[in-house]
Amino acid sequence: MTKSILNSRYWRYQIWAHKHHISLQDWHEDNFRLLMRLMPHRLQPGPDYVTQPDNQPALQIVRTEQFKYTSQLEMRLLFEDEPSDAMLVRIYHDVHLAELWQAHTFDQVYQQMGGLANCRLKAQRRYSLNCFFNKWLRHLLSKGYAGSSWQVSGQPESRQPAPVK
Repeated sequence: MTKSILNSRYWRYQIWAHKHHISLQDWHEDNFRLLMRLMPHRLQPGPDYVTQPDNQPALQIVRTEQFKYTSQLEMRLLFEDEPSDAMLVRIYHDVHLAELWQAHTFDQVYQQMGGLANCRLKAQRRYSLNCFFNKWLRHLLSKGYAGSSWQVSGQPESRQPAPVK
């Protein structure tokens, strides 16, 4: 049985981060910088922004919320057979931070537990999510997503209203 390269690289990345005392705040700051390089300029709430470099899956970004100092994005890769899970990202514009808030349904349920969840495990989960997000953003930038042209499209399938019967 062979080891998954992506998993082994990710775990080495996370071990390297702990060894070099990279804090959650450091991840948030670097994630903001990388995300600003990746995102289209003038991202408006509502429509989908999609880009697809040569021979790569399409990347979809939707700004779902916009407030004075914060905004929220959904990001996903659109593979030929089906889209990836949506990753929910919160951006704090005034302090230049970006945090991966949810990457899976588990994260939503875990956050809804509030004080019932172990605080140490919640902190470790946030650290792990944002370490992964940093690695993923670097991967996207290395594959040419930043230099690609962004196209505006309609509502994503997950948010389209149900047909009226």
